[in-house]
Amino acid sequence: MRVAVVGAGPAGLAFASEFGDADVFEEHPEVGLPRHCTSLVSASSAEAVGIPQSLVLAKYGYLTVADLEGRSIYFRVKHGVYLIDRPGLEQWLASGVGRIFTNRKVVATRGGYVYTSDGSNHGPYDYVVLAEGAARRLSGRYGHVVRLPGLQVDVKSGVGLPGITVVYNQKLSKSYFAWIVEVDKGLYRVGLADHCCTVQKLFKLVKLVRGEPVGKPFGGGVLAGPPLRRLVWGREILVGDAGGLVKPLSGGGIILAVRSGRLAAEALAREEIAQYEEATRWVRLRLRLAFTAFRLLYGMRLVDKALQLLNGGEYVAVDYDDHVKTLAFAALTDLRSLAVLKEATRYLASNRNVLHFL
Repeated sequence: MRVAVVGAGPAGLAFASEFGDADVFEEHPEVGLPRHCTSLVSASSAEAVGIPQSLVLAKYGYLTVADLEGRSIYFRVKHGVYLIDRPGLEQWLASGVGRIFTNRKVVATRGGYVYTSDGSNHGPYDYVVLAEGAARRLSGRYGHVVRLPGLQVDVKSGVGLPGITVVYNQKLSKSYFAWIVEVDKGLYRVGLADHCCTVQKLFKLVKLVRGEPVGKPFGGGVLAGPPLRRLVWGREILVGDAGGLVKPLSGGGIILAVRSGRLAAEALAREEIAQYEEATRWVRLRLRLAFTAFRLLYGMRLVDKALQLLNGGEYVAVDYDDHVKTLAFAALTDLRSLAVLKEATRYLASNRNVLHFL
């Protein structure tokens, strides 16, 4: 069986390393570069998929949600959060892959063939795995996934914000959020995602934390879901971001990428590719539920009201990778959240179309 993989990110490499015999096409000259994401993952999830400790750069036990205007909510993260070496992760996964063709940008797939920007074609393949990440140039034809421009930069600063700070402030992001992550003492990774003006807003955030940039800004598209209802389309299989397998409330998708790549490889190795969709059915349902929460919290800015009402509260984040579970747990342990629930119920009653994502 001949298989091609489009993209040498975590999803594509996880597939290829598990499947054992595939041609991987990567548009960039080096696996792991350029950098895209902040690289935060749940410690328990990272350990579950076998990410080695050598790739862990820092571990956090607390998360602060703030507006940088005096309001904050504090979470103790039950299992901790890892900041991982994302380029190192991809290079580690690539070490188990036999054939990776770099500088080969795939511009089309058709009839089992892969067409690259140098004018050549490759194939025929029995299956083509689309693992192109947030760009979704090819997988976009199978369904829409919300994509927000994201940008971040490392800065030196004496702002004194320990751990991870998630910022909900419409002056910085009207559609999503900003973040400040303490990478090392006096060194922070600051960034944001929004529908527009990310460069100007990033400069504003850097100024807000009194930061001095170290290196160049980096980033890309931040996906917010929903996951596609189908992940297998004839000869083409979608894994990771290409299939919308991301956490809508945080944009994180590294662990889901690795898991989906491996699940697709296992199903294809058994020549039962339909089992891939079955194996991801429950997680896709949960992600659709999270996307509904995304529409509530960001679409009507219920997150601002929640921050205002729950200001000063301290809670346990039961699962960093599952923001719905974390928010629900906080709501159940604080009666002040009833006001937020009332607003959400009123919104759902007048906007029932939001539920069709389930």
